[in-house]
Amino acid sequence: MRKSEVTRLIEKENVIEIALQFTDISGILHSLWIPSQLFLKVAEEGVHTDGSSVGMVDISKSDLKLVPDVDTFIVLPPNSFPQRVARVVCDIYEPESNRHFELDPRLVLKKVMSDVKKSLGVSVKCCACSEIEFFLFKKSESGIQLLDEGEYLATPPADLGTDLRLEVTENLRNMGILVEKHHHEVPHGKYEFNLAYSDALTMADTIYLIKFLLKQTAAKKGLIASFMPKPFQGQYGCGLHTHVSLIDEKEGKNLFYDPDGSYGLNKTGLNFIAGILSHAKALAAITNPSVNSYKRLVPGWEAPVYISWARYNRSVLVRVPPGKEMRTRLEYRPTDGSCNFYLAFAGILSAGLDGIRRKIEPEEPVEENIYEMNAKERVEEGIELLPENLGDALKELSKDKVMQDALGQAFYKKFLEIKTKEWRDYNTAVHDWERKKYMDV
Repeated sequence: MRKSEVTRLIEKENVIEIALQFTDISGILHSLWIPSQLFLKVAEEGVHTDGSSVGMVDISKSDLKLVPDVDTFIVLPPNSFPQRVARVVCDIYEPESNRHFELDPRLVLKKVMSDVKKSLGVSVKCCACSEIEFFLFKKSESGIQLLDEGEYLATPPADLGTDLRLEVTENLRNMGILVEKHHHEVPHGKYEFNLAYSDALTMADTIYLIKFLLKQTAAKKGLIASFMPKPFQGQYGCGLHTHVSLIDEKEGKNLFYDPDGSYGLNKTGLNFIAGILSHAKALAAITNPSVNSYKRLVPGWEAPVYISWARYNRSVLVRVPPGKEMRTRLEYRPTDGSCNFYLAFAGILSAGLDGIRRKIEPEEPVEENIYEMNAKERVEEGIELLPENLGDALKELSKDKVMQDALGQAFYKKFLEIKTKEWRDYNTAVHDWERKKYMDV
């Protein structure tokens, strides 16, 4: 979109305010608001903000510059705010130069997508799509509780999230974003959106837009929309399974597809899977970067903890869902809503690209239900587990040069610093469980 088109759109839709949005290292969305009449100036020159207050830089070097990516400009639904508001995603720059800020998560993904093109061809497109799962909570005098008691594919009135989903999907459709299907998930109060495929950068931008709209719409209804991986003990968690493929746009072909290959995959597709599996333990620190992530990643709850692959088997780490030719894709199942999606996509693509470069092949697929195997059977099959907690995942990341390089060394060190502190804070906190268990000892 050209700047002149943005100007016409602002006038046509009577846009009053514009939210300049970006994510910090942990994936938290931040907004800086400007009047619409200043947008062209900001698009040309950028606007400064305090990076230290969002954990991006030290207080001694606090200033950063936000530069809108005009292609991401979109007018929000009329009912979002009292006046018409637009949203645009920003890239982050150093304050007094045109150099990209090396700790910008969006830049990390851009560099990895560029690496894919350098290795496989300039016409290769990195495609991605995440299944957007979320919980809806209602507030009560006793705290919060799940919105309904509906189950998988529940129908109203059992599915109490329908009205909210219909409102959000209609708003997205009017903004040019197609939700291909949506439904009630297996657990009470949990729902899912499935989006049309796009390039990885656009998809990450879109996921943050949808999370923003979901939370805003829920709040207006007195509800809480949450992407927390595991809100309650003993119940299902919330993941955002991620689908990836590589498309050669010039040749018009899917780089993973071979009608005569195993599971419809060619060598490139198999190499990509092998790359993900070989880096799975370190990749978990990027795609599952919260303490709470590992409360979801436990056996028995359809959560992928076993480093293996298959086609229809949902107990594995990587699946090959049904789909031929351009629809051939791989499904990486661990991703959850606590991640930074720019980093998660970058990590998955880098792991797969490393497998392609090294021409490694995965072990045989596992079509049996791994949850029903005992430890001896898993060892005989060569099936390892993901890290059991954030601390172990960070240790694996500290040993994996490929994953570190995907982030960039400066970004990796900052990410490790932030997440190590999070792990230490959790370990030194005293929880209700401990008081109940040990108070009378």
